[in-house]
Amino acid sequence: MSSQIEIIQLLQIHLPQYDPVLQFFAFLGQPEFSLLIIPVIIWCINRHHGIRLLLLISISGAICEIIKILVHSPRPYWVSSGVQALSHYPSFGFPSGHAQNAVVFFGFIAAWLKKRWVTGLCISTILLIGLARVYQAVHYPLDIIGGMIIGVLLLILYFRCEKAIDIRIAGLSTLRQIMLAFIGSGILLVCSLLALSSLGSWEVPSTWFTLAQQQSGVPISPLIPHDTLAGAGLFFGTAAGAALFSRNPRPEQKLLVRYHILNYVIGMIILLGFWFGVKGLIQHEQYGWVIEYGRSVLAGMWVTYGAPLLFMRGLNPFFGR
Repeated sequence: MSSQIEIIQLLQIHLPQYDPVLQFFAFLGQPEFSLLIIPVIIWCINRHHGIRLLLLISISGAICEIIKILVHSPRPYWVSSGVQALSHYPSFGFPSGHAQNAVVFFGFIAAWLKKRWVTGLCISTILLIGLARVYQAVHYPLDIIGGMIIGVLLLILYFRCEKAIDIRIAGLSTLRQIMLAFIGSGILLVCSLLALSSLGSWEVPSTWFTLAQQQSGVPISPLIPHDTLAGAGLFFGTAAGAALFSRNPRPEQKLLVRYHILNYVIGMIILLGFWFGVKGLIQHEQYGWVIEYGRSVLAGMWVTYGAPLLFMRGLNPFFGR
């Protein structure tokens, strides 16, 4: 670990002048970035690809958290006062969720658009996100490499299985599709609980709590599976919403750009309103896990069912009139 700490120290010594740029690229790996961009794809560009990307990101986030718990390794700023915490995160360090989700998100975009300049831009963005997270002292270089490898494996698995899964799901009734989505969500949650139980009597060292608090001013909570709760909930809500909306599909109509912008603004105001509106309740000792899961279910259903239904029925002037 000492050699990896030295790498972080070198980056923090030589890259401060690029701090705003690196902070920007770090944001591109945040869940909030996906929350801002994927609805644009679903509502305005290509519903089919947007929904699949949202499902893939949801699964990736949940799996990443499960692996983090199984490995339960610290972040650099939790264990070394020789680096400066330029960001913070409550979960364990390996693998990097930012790196993993960046590979999934931008890798999907590159594979979808199939343009050399897009592929080059996506690869560059992935690498800069990884660099930014090491610079921030929230990840070791090996955390980044591990996250990227897992992200690549998830993408390969997705593209190999996509057609077969689509055919099987298309033959199911709406109710069975929703039940299957709920079962898939439940499997992610059960795996998270099994990962936690595998720790046995192991406890997070008190020095990690202390130094993390001193370095960032924000407490850590690595044994609370925030990302699995969010990912499992988002997966269920997205899949269930897509199944419900497919009951009465309507041919896609070309809209003027200003109508797309208005729909996006209205949809995002509502989405961000309840996403951040209940954020404080997630810390509730008894109901926090349920609230976090429920919030994510609602978010997924709003993006794939509620908002499109509102645009189609409640905002009819923007659909052909």
